[in-house]
Amino acid sequence: MDVTINHKITLFDLFLNYVIRILMDFYETQKKYRKKTFKVFASLFLKIFLITISILIGWRIGASDKDILLLENEKKIKSYEVSLLNLEEKVVSIKLKLKEANRALREKNIIEGENYGFDAKKVLAIALAKGISEEKIINHIRILTGKEKCRNFITKEMAVSTENFIPPNSFLTLLGGGLRLKAEGVSIDNSPDKPFFDPNKPINVSLIYFGGTETISKKLPISKKIYAGRFVTNIIIKKSNVRGSIIVKYNTCKL
Repeated sequence: MDVTINHKITLFDLFLNYVIRILMDFYETQKKYRKKTFKVFASLFLKIFLITISILIGWRIGASDKDILLLENEKKIKSYEVSLLNLEEKVVSIKLKLKEANRALREKNIIEGENYGFDAKKVLAIALAKGISEEKIINHIRILTGKEKCRNFITKEMAVSTENFIPPNSFLTLLGGGLRLKAEGVSIDNSPDKPFFDPNKPINVSLIYFGGTETISKKLPISKKIYAGRFVTNIIIKKSNVRGSIIVKYNTCKL
C-alpha cells in the first residue's frame, strides 16, 4: 500500500515538474521576445532621434550661414549708400564752390571791366569734370604758392644723341632711378664723321618718371619743374663746354 502511494506521488511530481518547466520555457521565450522587441524599438527610436538631431543641426547651420550672408549684404548695401551720399555731398559742395567762384569772378569782372580768371576757372572746371579730386587740386595750388626748402643743385654731364650717332651713355638716371633723361639733337652738318649735335638748335629732352614720358622740344637752356606730393624737382639743362654733351643741374625742394 505504501509503495503504491509513493509511486503515484512520484508520477505526479514528474508531471508537475514537466508542466512547470513548460511554463518556465514559455515565460522565458516571452521574456526574450519582449527584450528583443524592446531592443528593436529602442534602436529604431535612437536612429530616428539621431536623424532628427542631424536634420536640426544642418538646418541651424544653414540658417546661420544664410543670416551671415544677409548681414554681409546689408553691410555692403549700407556702405554703398554711405559712399553714394558722400559723393552726392561732394558734388553739391563742388557745385556750390563753383557757383561762389563764378559769382565772385563776375563781381570782379564788373568792377574791373575784365574777364578776370576765365582761363583758371575753365581749367579748374575741366579738372573737376575729369574726376581729379578737390584735395589734389588744392595741394598743387599750395605747392605753387608755398615756400620751398631746397637742397643744393647737383650737376651732371649728359651725352646727346643725334640721327647719326647714339652715345654709349645716352640715358641719365637721377633720384635713385625715379627720373631718367634722354636728349636728342641735330647733327652740326648731318655727317657721320661729325656726329656731335648743334647746341644752337632745338633739342628733344625726354623725361621718364612715374611710369610716363614727357618730351620737351626747345633750345638750350631748358628749365623744368616736376611736382610729386609735397616735393618738387627743379631741372636746368644748359650748354656744356664738352662737345656732344649738355649739363644737367637738378635739386629737390620740400614745400
